[in-house]
Amino acid sequence: MPELPEVETIRQDLNKLIVGKKILGVTTDSPKQVQPSVEAVKKAIVGTIIKRIGRRAKLLQIFLDNGQILAIHLKLTGRLLVRKQGMIRDDWQRVVMTLSDGAELRFADLRKFGWIKLVNNESELAKLLSEFGPEPFDDLNLEKFREILSRKGMPIKQVLMDQKEIAGVGNIYANEALFLAGIDPKRPAKSLSPSEQTRLYETLEQVLKEGIKYRGASDNSYLDAQGQKGRYQEHFRVYGQTGLPCPGRCGDRIKRITLGGRGTFFCPSCQK
Repeated sequence: MPELPEVETIRQDLNKLIVGKKILGVTTDSPKQVQPSVEAVKKAIVGTIIKRIGRRAKLLQIFLDNGQILAIHLKLTGRLLVRKQGMIRDDWQRVVMTLSDGAELRFADLRKFGWIKLVNNESELAKLLSEFGPEPFDDLNLEKFREILSRKGMPIKQVLMDQKEIAGVGNIYANEALFLAGIDPKRPAKSLSPSEQTRLYETLEQVLKEGIKYRGASDNSYLDAQGQKGRYQEHFRVYGQTGLPCPGRCGDRIKRITLGGRGTFFCPSCQK
């Protein structure tokens, strides 16, 4: 699933590529992914101008000049691709927005879990976004981070990935941050000492910045808005590295377990 760095990379791309363009039409062969309905979305957005692109957690927002917003969640396998009209159909293409200047915004999704939702105004958007917790680089500070961890008895990795507690962090970046912090992903969150909390807060920001720097991780289906792969997978320390030597100095090998239904990668020697 695209996480904060991947979705932020797409947001930045879309701001450069489609802001100022007019929406001329909408077509789809997967109407259930367009909410509340294809007809309602067409009526609301055709003829509008795209003002800006926002993001909260893993949710993209396209702000229109009529005050309405398109909220887009990529879920597991979604892609947003800017193409020229007439280009070959993309894999798993589901929804196409025809834009001015010969452009198209294509929503592609292998699993069909992603969605595009019409939001009537910013008040309604605020309600939608209220389900997310504080977000790194925004309203998540060390004090809030400590408070979240101190009241949670579940494994620390699951707390990092709980979008109601901390927004935007998924499996890749939780694994990487915990490794850099030297913390066992199975430990109860509230067992972390103040120094461990601080270290984890810092490593979480570090790996998210790295992910943005390398334009996301394309270990699965993620592509940026121009259809290019990210490069963060070339810099994984533990994620997906089962059986390989620890990148530290311990000489142990990376182990994989399942935690909260997700593959979890860590060094048994370095992470305590």
